[in-house]
Parts: sequence; structure tokens; C-alpha cells
Amino acid sequence: MKKVWTQLVIGVCLAGFLAGCGGTESQTEETRVSESEKSGPEDESTEYGDEIHVAMAAVPDSMDVHYQSDQLARIIGYGMIWESLMTMTEDYIPKPELAESCEVNEDCTEYVYNLRKGVLFHDGQEMKADDVVASMNRWISAYGSVREMVGESRFEKVDDYTVKISMEKPALFLNELIAAQSQCSAIMPETVIENVDESTGFINQYIGTGPYKFEEWADGQYIKLTRNEEYQPYGNPGEASGWWGYKNAYIKDVYFDFVPDNITRGTGVLTGEYDFGFQLPSDNYSMFDGNPDTIIYKENAGSAMTIFNKKEGLSVNPLIRKAVLYAVDPENVMQAAWTSTDFYRMESSYMSQEQANWYSKSGSEYYDAVDKEKAKQYLEEAGYNGEVYRILVNSDHNFFTSMAVVIKAELEEIGMNVELKSVEAATFLNQRNDSSIYDAFLATPIPVCVPSMQIYLNPSWPGWTTDEKIMELNGNINSSLSVEEAKGYWDELQEYCWAESLPVIKYGEFFNYSVSSSKVKDLVYFNGPYVGNAKIEK
Repeated sequence: MKKVWTQLVIGVCLAGFLAGCGGTESQTEETRVSESEKSGPEDESTEYGDEIHVAMAAVPDSMDVHYQSDQLARIIGYGMIWESLMTMTEDYIPKPELAESCEVNEDCTEYVYNLRKGVLFHDGQEMKADDVVASMNRWISAYGSVREMVGESRFEKVDDYTVKISMEKPALFLNELIAAQSQCSAIMPETVIENVDESTGFINQYIGTGPYKFEEWADGQYIKLTRNEEYQPYGNPGEASGWWGYKNAYIKDVYFDFVPDNITRGTGVLTGEYDFGFQLPSDNYSMFDGNPDTIIYKENAGSAMTIFNKKEGLSVNPLIRKAVLYAVDPENVMQAAWTSTDFYRMESSYMSQEQANWYSKSGSEYYDAVDKEKAKQYLEEAGYNGEVYRILVNSDHNFFTSMAVVIKAELEEIGMNVELKSVEAATFLNQRNDSSIYDAFLATPIPVCVPSMQIYLNPSWPGWTTDEKIMELNGNINSSLSVEEAKGYWDELQEYCWAESLPVIKYGEFFNYSVSSSKVKDLVYFNGPYVGNAKIEK
């Protein structure tokens, strides 16, 4: 058995970008080669297959990665179908992808992107500035964290191969936002954006510039991508890191199979039905540990949270939110959902401890401070009178169900009347946009490399964190001219969240593992499986 241990958030995510924020220096420095690209000489007699089957837990509601924050849609689409102006290396350094270079002025208020020439969309059109401007401005409209950073500014065409954005305030971390998978800044044809579905606002065609083209969506079964034979790789052969770099697309057809049963996703890898099983249950880890026919990929996958609906309903009252805080034991939640401390850790910081520049203990005294009597007092002060407290739960993942059962039981101990509204993933993603049907929902936001990218602090994301002080401090972070200045605002913001506003409750951080057959070679695991340079032995 081979283990590939990856950490989602490494270092400060800034080194490459800051080199370009002190003038007009182009961001084209070399990045170290990914470990998956450093494998030794291969036996020339080895034969490789033309298709790979990746077993996923759920079906995305849409593949529109501008307006769809579902992780599975991002894994399938980002770097595969779509590419971006900038993308991330495995060290979370943003580097040019569809941009040839990026130039930033002294105070980080103007970014100029020089586009690569001759890049073709999957429909044969050449990518030009009009497509980039349409895509990037749609992206800005989709994500509150981006709008918080750029304000009313939008991308403009300079000429066919140059775009720029000019802002009133400094935007130190703009390229981090552009390069992040969590908020996909996918570049697509202007014509696709002009012809979205009128009823949903989603795009109708999945056309990008990436190494794979969208081929088929068999409803409830799989999404199939096929190799883009006209793909124009960038960089040098053999040089790749994270999502950045040269992509060979050795495998012709990539199937993302929808397999909701957790055990089947794993046993299917053992039987050969699937080549990769995504996010398997911790209870089944022993099936693969020590097995020479499998490769295990383990990652810090995110934070386990309750997200309060602060737009309408019971959770609008901060006293109710504080009652929930003091009623629920975080360790009980984490243990129920992930069983062993091999797969979770207790943590109050909104940013992971590996991120030395952002890790904060501000507000930690309010974390894991269970006090049932204090919780009851807050309920009484809030005027709670037995109303139903509705928690929306994504039933496609067992850990959400396990979290919900514990939270319900502990809230009932303080006298709350709790209803769990458990629905499958696609319905969950739709219903969480409707503030009238729940008081809180459970979520597992992935790590981000800049605090202002925390999606649950954005006023337009479900949960609706519209607290003026939070928005002001987030704005101060975005307009800072140094990490040190931004960190001071971040400490203040996190303290305020735990002590007063309480937009969310973080219970801890969890570690997922996924498994592939040992026949799979050079697969990169980076916020999920990436097969841009993968091979599969016959």
C-alpha cells in the first residue's frame, strides 16, 4: 500500500503573489514540480487504459461553477473543463494559467492580465478579452467575498489579449480569490454567458478551455468527460504543481460515477468496478490500510459547523444562537461524525493551525464551554416558548446525519423542540437558499488561504451574515497593504464572532480519506482528485 498524505492548506499562500504586488513585476516564476510528476522511469512495456471511473457520493445540482458552490461540481469542472486567469500550485501560490502574465501596481489597486494567444474553447472559438471580461464579471456577481474586495469595480477590455481591473481600495489578495477552487473563476465563452437558463440563471453549456470536454450527463448515474484533442498545454512537459502546469490528459475518458452508498464506493475500488473512491467512511479505513492494491489519500477536508440563518426565523435572535453554543458539546459532535481522533481534531480557529500567518486563538474561551444552565438562561432571555427549531441536513453524507443526531439530542436537553429536515444533496443546496424553511444548517466549509474567503462570513451566502462590524472588518482585511496589518483585523473579527455575533459555531476540523487502485499512477490529490496527468495501468 502507498499512502499520499496531503495538507490542504500549506504555509501562508502568499509568497508568489507578494512578489508581484510591489510594482509591475510579472508573475511567471518557476514552481517546483509536484511529487506526482517526479516518479522514476517507467517500464516501457506498461500498457495504460483509456478510461477511469471516479466514484463520488452525490449528484451536483448543476455544473455551473460560478453559481454552484457544490464541492463535487468544482472537482469535476475546475482545471478539467474550465481554466482560470490564475490557478494554484500545491503550495497555494497563485500562478498564471490563461493569463500569460499579471502586472500589479504599487498599491495593489490595478491588476492587468496579459492573455495567452491561440487558446481555443471546446467549441473551436479562440478565447479573447470579451470572453474573459464576461466570465470574470459574472464571477464577481456570484461571490460576495469577491464583491467585498473589488467593490463596484469590474473587469475591462484593454485590447483583444489584455484585460484589467482598477479598484478604489487595495486588493492585496485578489489573485488568491481568482485562483481558488472554492470560488471558481472559470473562463467560458461570452456566448454561453449570454444564453443562460432564464428560469435558473445557470449556464446551459459546459464549454471551457481545459484538457477535458464535457461529453455526457447520464441522470443519476455519471458525468463523462472526454479528452480535448485540441488542448493547448502551457508550461514545460513534466512540470506541474497542484492545478497549475503542463497537462497531458493521458486518459481519454473520465467517468464521475454517482455512488451514494459509502461502503460501495470503497469496495468498488477493491473489486475493480471503480478506480477511485472519494471520501470514504472512517469505519472502513482498515479495509485499505496495509492493502498493497490500494493508495490512500488523506486530507484536512474542512471545518464542521452549524451555520445560523440570520435572515429570518429563531436564529435571528443572537440569544438563541448563544443558547445553542452553550448547549452542544463540540467533542460529542466530532466523535459521533468521525469516530476517531485520527480523523478529527478540536479547533476553535476559523483558519487552520498550519496557516501560521492567519491562525488565531481569539475568542477561543467561548469554544467548548458547555454550560447547560447558561444555555437555558439564554433561551429564557430570548423568550423561547417551545417553537420548532429547524435544522437543515444534507442526508447524502453520513457525517452530517451523525452531527445532526447529537446536536438535536443536546438541544432537547435544554428544552428546545428540534426538527431535523434531512434531504438529499441537490435538494439541500436548493433549500438552503430559502431562508423561510430552516433556522440553521450543517456545513463543512473547506480551508481557504485568505480569511476574507470564508464563505460563511459573506452577506449573500446562505446564513446571511450581514453584521455591519463583520463586513467592516472583512473590508479592512481586503484593503490592507500587508499581512501583518490584515492579521490584526482578523484577530478582532474572530474575537467578535465568538464573543458577540456568533454567525456560526465551529465544532472542529475533520480529515477525509479517499482511495484509488494501485493501478492509478500520477493522480494529484488537491482539494479532491485531479486526473490531468494521471495514467491507469491495464
